[in-house]
Amino acid sequence: MTKRIRGLTAIAVTVLLGAAASACSEEAPKDLERARRVQAALDSANAALDQERDAELKLIRTCMNDKGFKVFPAGGSGTDSGKKQSGDLSPSPETARTVGYGADPRTSDTRKPQGGPDDFDALPEDVKRAHSMAMDGYVDKPEGGVEFDFGGGKVMVPSTGCRGETLKAVYGDVKEYLRLTWTVYNKVKQNGARILADDDGYQKALSEWASCMKSGGYPEIATPEKAREVALSRYANVPETAAAALDNARDAEIKQATTDAECAAGVDLNTEAREAKSKASAASLVKHEADIMAWLELVTKARGKAQDLLREAS
Repeated sequence: MTKRIRGLTAIAVTVLLGAAASACSEEAPKDLERARRVQAALDSANAALDQERDAELKLIRTCMNDKGFKVFPAGGSGTDSGKKQSGDLSPSPETARTVGYGADPRTSDTRKPQGGPDDFDALPEDVKRAHSMAMDGYVDKPEGGVEFDFGGGKVMVPSTGCRGETLKAVYGDVKEYLRLTWTVYNKVKQNGARILADDDGYQKALSEWASCMKSGGYPEIATPEKAREVALSRYANVPETAAAALDNARDAEIKQATTDAECAAGVDLNTEAREAKSKASAASLVKHEADIMAWLELVTKARGKAQDLLREAS
């Protein structure tokens, strides 16, 4: 059941994390400026996708609640909102001052989902099957979904149920969504962690950023990933009803994020990261420029649509 619940957003995330870095060909330097622009577009698309996914999952949860389902498998809600999967490594100063990293559970889905895995597993089998039908429009065998054949297999998402209905409402052309998702995250093939680990310019900026964070009062934070982990940990074990404690955690998060943003701006950390990825994947970025730009446009529109629908629903 859990795999079906995660299926909607797993396509982009899974292939992005599993892909290997593309080699930079001898011709790539000629196209580096172009690659930089495309890399910026890809980063923007990834950031927009994170925001769209958060709204999308909330829409699906609302749809399922309307159908009477209040308990979900552990993978049935967005629990990674405060973890950075893509885009800039450090927040912009404006974002840092307003929402920090977006870890506040009152404005995101960072807290545990309604019901835990034990709660869902304890449900009668007929209720679980009804849940699957309401979510995806099928129980045991995927059928009647929207498919994209990429030549070596197919990817599919439901066309009915809360998941399928939400996808169609948000993206419109679901098959094009599948095509661009597959193309961008399987053919551009960026492995950001490996690229950044191998780039001297980025590593120098990272060292300077960590020194700045230490001077700013955060000696335990040596990487942007650790910064987000620390931000999330501030909300751990804080009851949802403890408004004052949550306010304190949010204030601490914003203070940390602001220091992070200022340090990153001072050493051009995000710029160095984009430059490293642009250089390493220049040939692939340029080759797939049209699809990346189309992906950015599609995801940006979908984000707006999802957020509009979420406002209407609430």
